[in-house]
Amino acid sequence: MQGTIELSSAVSISPSHAVALCMFYPGTPVTLDMDTGMIQPDSIVFSPDLGIVLLIFNEEVFQEYQIPSDHLPGIGETLQIIGQELHGTVTVEGTIMEQYPDGAVLLASELKEGLMGAAAFDDAGRFVGIITGTIQPEFQFSVNTNQDYLVLYPSQIWYMWAQLAIQSEEYSGTPFGVTALSSISLSRNRSSGIQLVSVTENSTAWNIGLRPGDLITHINNIPVYHPETLRGLLILSEDTLEARIITRNQERFLLIPPCN
Repeated sequence: MQGTIELSSAVSISPSHAVALCMFYPGTPVTLDMDTGMIQPDSIVFSPDLGIVLLIFNEEVFQEYQIPSDHLPGIGETLQIIGQELHGTVTVEGTIMEQYPDGAVLLASELKEGLMGAAAFDDAGRFVGIITGTIQPEFQFSVNTNQDYLVLYPSQIWYMWAQLAIQSEEYSGTPFGVTALSSISLSRNRSSGIQLVSVTENSTAWNIGLRPGDLITHINNIPVYHPETLRGLLILSEDTLEARIITRNQERFLLIPPCN
């Protein structure tokens, strides 16, 4: 809205790149407030499907940064959450209560201003996700009902997309041969994953046994939710990948050879 300013923390993941939440439209002016002054990104890469953006600077503007981790912390772990408000840094701790079917994680934590887009770190100092909002969960936890809750979007879900965008990698090998979309289930009785809409006959995907209707839920035992993750693994991986597939409630495993 005109006259409205949206505030969100941005997290630097390289000397020239930062991730933030999709809180604005393409073409909207975006400014980062840093200790050195106000700066504007030279370009922005949107991923509405993931709900985040990558802010790109032509020069190195961040002296400190943290590469997103593919580690997913478990239930009961405590994370340190660091955000930015108008008057400085804000830090809270959050305990992981549950992981939702779409990959998001629920944290029991004190609620403060400046936590939207905040970075979450585990005990090993790994950057494991960003805060996307607050939630009022159903009464299913044996905790204080006055407790606040935050929603964490784990970097395990989006780190591959960010890595591809930073490296500007293009796939130059043989086309894998699938058209896919995200399939997010709101029920724990049905898996979420990457749904294959079509598979080209005699392509790599076809020859290893993938077919339309297959749901890829895991690759190398890591849950996957977005086609960008599959694309990133195909481009960047030099090793054979193991995919867990569900088709009409039947589970099977397939090996995906290096495609480069």
